Amino acid sequence: MPALPSLASISRYYLFTWLGIIAHVTRFTSRDQYADPLTALWTLAATASYSMFYLLPAIAGGYLTYWWLLRSKNLRSRNLWLATALIALAGLTHVGLFADRMIHDMYGFHINGFVVDLVFTPGGIAALGATRSTELTATLIVMALLALQGLAYYWLVARSAAHSRPLPRILRWRWLALIIVTLSLGERVAYGFSAVANYQPILFASESYPMYLPMSFRSLAARLGVREAEKTTNGIQLKNSALNYPLKPLEVDSSVRPPNIVWLVAESLRFDMLDPKIMPQLWDFSQQALRLEQHYSGGNLTQMGVFSMFYGLYGNYWFPMHAARRSPVLMDVMQQRGYQFSLHTSQRFTYPAFDKTIFVNMNPNDMHSLFDSRPAWERDRQNIRDMLAFVDKRDESKPFMAYMFFETTHAPYVFPPDLVIAKPYIEDLNYLTTDFTGDIQLIKNRYINASHHVDQQIGRVIAHLKEKKLLENTVVIVLGDHGEEFMEISRWGHSAEFNRFQTSTPAVVWVPGNKPRVVSGITSHLDIPATLLPLLGVRNPPSDYSQGMNLLDPAYRRDYAVAADWNRLAYIGEKVKVAFPVNAQGGAKRDEVTDGNDRAIADAVQAKRDIAPAMTEMMQNLTRFSRPKG
Repeated sequence: MPALPSLASISRYYLFTWLGIIAHVTRFTSRDQYADPLTALWTLAATASYSMFYLLPAIAGGYLTYWWLLRSKNLRSRNLWLATALIALAGLTHVGLFADRMIHDMYGFHINGFVVDLVFTPGGIAALGATRSTELTATLIVMALLALQGLAYYWLVARSAAHSRPLPRILRWRWLALIIVTLSLGERVAYGFSAVANYQPILFASESYPMYLPMSFRSLAARLGVREAEKTTNGIQLKNSALNYPLKPLEVDSSVRPPNIVWLVAESLRFDMLDPKIMPQLWDFSQQALRLEQHYSGGNLTQMGVFSMFYGLYGNYWFPMHAARRSPVLMDVMQQRGYQFSLHTSQRFTYPAFDKTIFVNMNPNDMHSLFDSRPAWERDRQNIRDMLAFVDKRDESKPFMAYMFFETTHAPYVFPPDLVIAKPYIEDLNYLTTDFTGDIQLIKNRYINASHHVDQQIGRVIAHLKEKKLLENTVVIVLGDHGEEFMEISRWGHSAEFNRFQTSTPAVVWVPGNKPRVVSGITSHLDIPATLLPLLGVRNPPSDYSQGMNLLDPAYRRDYAVAADWNRLAYIGEKVKVAFPVNAQGGAKRDEVTDGNDRAIADAVQAKRDIAPAMTEMMQNLTRFSRPKG
């Protein structure tokens, strides 16, 4: 029986493969990464060390196979088994990197859970729109990569058989491991201190590498007295901020008279609170306005919900917009048109960090936060009083924008005793002692009473606008930031799943001159900027600055909505809802595949196959506004 090749020959094979992986990974890098000596050294260290990390599974698998075959002396074709294992494992590493580079070139991000889900869904690859020639070319490249790996095996292992000379001392594994560890530690330390010092060339370069793991020394730096550098857009390119937003400069017709805008958002206000008994004043107003009966937030938590209604973008864009301190074009145009602002919240503008995103360019004197020891309903009432006082004192020669975020409907759902409409309700919602399963209806009754109070405050605003005859030239928008579930499906609260209770909100839009109308199909928070900006004189199509559509367009029709949380993106359609991970944390969560009524679907694979074209469109949209121009 032929002897197995020597370990020295296999080590040569892996050394050659590592050099090939380095060449492959170098294709991920750009010229900018070699523009200065420090970044160039970091790039070389990261490329060498990460190339070895990518190859480690193949190395481990190859050596385990070798030791198994060494002990299986009676197994026939041991050399064939070894060759197959070593070529396949190393070749698959090359193939994986090639696939990742293709995805990165097309969509601007590395392979993530969303991509894996799409690829393994029957019909998913076809939905990417690749032509037959593209598929053939990709197949030939994969075959070539495997063939080259096979040639390397033949030349370095099979040809030399058991007579390979030992490797030079510097190339033996213990020394090579020391080199790799040294390079890796150097790269880690350089990145960590770059994060503290906000050294952008290295931070930006790190995004070139698949599965790159950031490291920060903020705590250590703080103990050493090193202050973290402030991220700013003043002449510095920010990590994650290679924005292409908007896609084209906005053309604004200054002859269009912009309307006033009153924008009212209630925390956790879900769709079925818009009821004649619970919210009678908003219900009556909705009979005169545009009422959206199947409206979805852009997320299941406040950050993504409010972000999506102002930017008109998927909630995942929160991260690059926050990093770049980039305001939504909607706010930019309002400032350009000379709007007066009165922005109110009964929470804080700093958490979520709307002061660094939506309202980053606002005058602090126009931002009014009431977050004190008073019950939320009292703070809401005070904010409305202040907002209406602003309306009365404003400069009437200029348009105004008034914004209010109600906190009453956030747990524990507080309300004044004279506005109780749902009894009995739990008197003390103690998170530690309450039996949430047994008392869920009593908890929900608190929520209903809180919603009723918000309705009263909305009614105050509408009545005031009517009294001042301002409805004739004022757009009024009433939304929830997201929904709230009371165990109708599985749990209490929000930010956990993408069922209708956690993502669907009331939506009432009053636009002067438009007839009352009810839209029963799917609508989205993402449609708000695309609806407002044309009223401000913007001539660009919504696709230049948004992933939404104009609700006032007679041809408006949305096949599905998109909602996000920190780690996932959800497709929400009439017949199916699917949540996809967009990073490693998202992949750790349970997949959600349900029908339009949030019931489990038996054939999840078929459900994903049916929406494969939409999955492709969503994947393209993930980086549409965050990829560099050109």
